[in-house]
Amino acid sequence: MQFFRQLFTVLFLPALVLMMLTPDKARAQEPVQLSLEQAIKHALEYNYELNNAKADASIASRQVWEITASGLPQVSGTVGYQYFTDIPTSLVPAEFFGGEEGEFAEIQFGTEQNLTATLSVNQLIFDGSYIIGLRAARIFRELSLQSYQRSEIEVKSSVMESYYLSLATSQNVEIMSGNLSNLEKTLYETEKLFEQGFTDAINVDQLKLTVANLKNSISGMARQKKLTLDLLKFQIGIDVSREVILTESLEDLFAAISLEAISVQEFNPQNHIDFRIMQSQEQMQLMSMRREWSFYLPTISAFYTRQENAYRNEFNFFQGSQPWFPTSILGVNINIPIFSSGERHSRVQQARLELDKAKNNTRMVEQSLLLQKQEASNNIQTAMEQYNTEKDNLALARRILDRTTIMYREGLASSLELTQASDQLLTTQANYINAMFEMLNASNRLKKALGRF
Repeated sequence: MQFFRQLFTVLFLPALVLMMLTPDKARAQEPVQLSLEQAIKHALEYNYELNNAKADASIASRQVWEITASGLPQVSGTVGYQYFTDIPTSLVPAEFFGGEEGEFAEIQFGTEQNLTATLSVNQLIFDGSYIIGLRAARIFRELSLQSYQRSEIEVKSSVMESYYLSLATSQNVEIMSGNLSNLEKTLYETEKLFEQGFTDAINVDQLKLTVANLKNSISGMARQKKLTLDLLKFQIGIDVSREVILTESLEDLFAAISLEAISVQEFNPQNHIDFRIMQSQEQMQLMSMRREWSFYLPTISAFYTRQENAYRNEFNFFQGSQPWFPTSILGVNINIPIFSSGERHSRVQQARLELDKAKNNTRMVEQSLLLQKQEASNNIQTAMEQYNTEKDNLALARRILDRTTIMYREGLASSLELTQASDQLLTTQANYINAMFEMLNASNRLKKALGRF
């Protein structure tokens, strides 16, 4: 028994300890299973561009306080120390001290060591540009938040499209692999018939060529599948080397499309983030024009300065018995603009023109969004019609292949006809999947155009 205990201690205990110390690393290698909603949620937290937009919004919030603080009391203090290796010498008429007229006496004033401590307080009382700046800073913060919201919408849209595309390519690979399996089975049967002399060699060669081409197509589609999945990983902020499993199918997502999205919706530009951003930019230009107007107004500020001076021949500034000489100043500064040779007027006119441009841009974006809504409505109707057509075509192509396969086995159809029917089914299946993919994207574009994304 003692031997087995020692054996367990030597062989199994270190491995057990290692497993206990590295559970996170083991879990980190597990595949990540993602639904579409989970992929979007992960992207909103870890997408690189979105994190930068979030940082920009935070910077804008800090800038609001930066501007606010500039109008609050500003307190500063300075300490200056001077040591005169040679005390400055001044010349005064010697006759002041009983000397000869026309001669000068050399006199040194001051001490070798001086220490000055100053405390200054400044307070802005009135400044029109400061008031306008506060309003503009708040609008800028709102604009930054709106830009972040637009980035969120773009990230959601990109993730959804990549998720759909990855599912579509994956489904194409599965369908093509299934067709390959059926063709290989038919090829095997044809080879057996050829060996028994019941068919011609050209039928075997034709099927071999079809199988080889289909294998190449599957390889290319598999690479495309990996590329689209890697793109999705990048967009949601997951390392591209990490294994990801998508838990939803294209059919499930297609079935979840709301009929409300397909119906005609009343357009309200206020619901669209791009329109609200243009309105905020227009407000920023209005604040800019008012700021230029504010430079016609005077600015008023108050200040208080307290200074303490000490003069010594020895470094004994911190001895309480030695005197300090105070100076205090309390004052008000008023700056009144009088004449600028038209500079202020020119700036106001430029700001007014920029405001007119911003208003035009807002109206232009409104009309552009209306066109986008109309285009998105048309596209979703077209996508629905295409889907219905491809759905019917898929049923037809399957029936054609089934009948051609039966006719081929009975010797009533050639291998070329069988290959054409197989290729036709593959093309129709790809078109059907693409129709679902386009329908999903058209639905999202319509929601985006209506500001409901």
